[in-house]
Amino acid sequence: MVSRTRAQLISAVFTVVSVASPILNAQQKVILDTDPSSDPDDVGCMAMLHTMASRGECEILAVINSIDHKEGSLSISAINQFYGRPAIPVGDYKGYEVQKSAPEDLYSHMLSEEYPRSLKDHTDAIDSVRLYREILATADPKSVTIIVIGTMHNFYALLKSESCEFSPLNGKKLVEEKVAGVVTMGGNFIGGKGLDRTNWGGAVELCSYTKWSCLNAQRNQMCRYVLENCTAPFTASGWEVGCGDYYNAQQGNVMTGQALKSLPENHIVRRSYEYHFGKRGGSEKIDRHSNDQCALHYAIRGEGENYQAYLDGDIDLSEKGVCRWTDKIDRNQGYIQKKRDPEAIAQEIEALMLGAVVANDLKPAKPQQLEYKELGSGRGHLTWKAPQERKAGTWVVAYRVYDGDELLGTAFGTQFTDSRANRSASNHRYRVVAVSAHGAFSDAAVVD
Repeated sequence: MVSRTRAQLISAVFTVVSVASPILNAQQKVILDTDPSSDPDDVGCMAMLHTMASRGECEILAVINSIDHKEGSLSISAINQFYGRPAIPVGDYKGYEVQKSAPEDLYSHMLSEEYPRSLKDHTDAIDSVRLYREILATADPKSVTIIVIGTMHNFYALLKSESCEFSPLNGKKLVEEKVAGVVTMGGNFIGGKGLDRTNWGGAVELCSYTKWSCLNAQRNQMCRYVLENCTAPFTASGWEVGCGDYYNAQQGNVMTGQALKSLPENHIVRRSYEYHFGKRGGSEKIDRHSNDQCALHYAIRGEGENYQAYLDGDIDLSEKGVCRWTDKIDRNQGYIQKKRDPEAIAQEIEALMLGAVVANDLKPAKPQQLEYKELGSGRGHLTWKAPQERKAGTWVVAYRVYDGDELLGTAFGTQFTDSRANRSASNHRYRVVAVSAHGAFSDAAVVD
């Protein structure tokens, strides 16, 4: 088996600079794909990600919901706003026949009602495939890390997508060109058991162990498609990494959450954990295993002292939910295991979950080289370059496009098509304003 530092595959293309630095170079750009619903570890992951962003370790381009609850995207919006970054775009999987309301005993329901958010209604969340494609279309080659700690609904749909207004490339080619790596929580890679628990569809053999770990054929099929068609490096953090005692695995649990009691009672992460456990018998003991957190921890920081990566192989997932990895075939797939005491990993993760909310009202630099091109048939196309000078914490997540004082729309990449009827090419007065994650506006770039 081949062990290699993930930084050599992903982080090598990034320069991580301390948040104290006045100007930042290229940083790891991240899209988080999550399913806030029954377990509060998704909130813990978002807390970690915001802390890492505040420390200059990454830039959050978007957070996308994969669960079939209306409150999924709303709770994501509430968390982003709590951390002072309300402008981060929120995506949502639009492929469900019905998007239902979350039960009242789920923290996502509570967050959507008790905390302010910029997303007013779940229908306002952006279609996940559209958001993925718009961001990736104008991203630098192999510059975006996708972290999937929920189900595979969104990434599956991205891979199956065809050309669109943002890019002529299909989903597989777009991922191949623009994605540095995909890190996901799912699967199981210990001791020959290889039984997935739920994210990848569960396993037939687990039906008698826990009902919710039983095989879900649709999730299983989606994940098998992803494994067979993902065109970027793909690394799994199996269930045994965070929940190492599941199904008598005896790998050691990474338990986090209890230290959240040191935060103010209304802190969004503490409130989520206490609400979750309070609805299940008591909120005094609020620590739990950290599957999602371990995956995100590795995705941003690589192996370090904590993890061992086994890469350059092939992951096979059977129709019954059995995972197998081999190094006999190199399909750029791998998995990780713990190489440090679980308690030491937990302490590092928990410290990130406790990170302070960082206020930042600095405006970003303005877009560069704004250009306009007539496309014919009543359409015009604007392109520009992302700001080159970036102060700490002012990374750009969106652009507002104006014609004079009229707001035409918001772009999540560096292009925009104006298809208004009766648009006069000779009379347009286009302006583009960059928007930081904190919601600060840059000066406007104008067409020369």
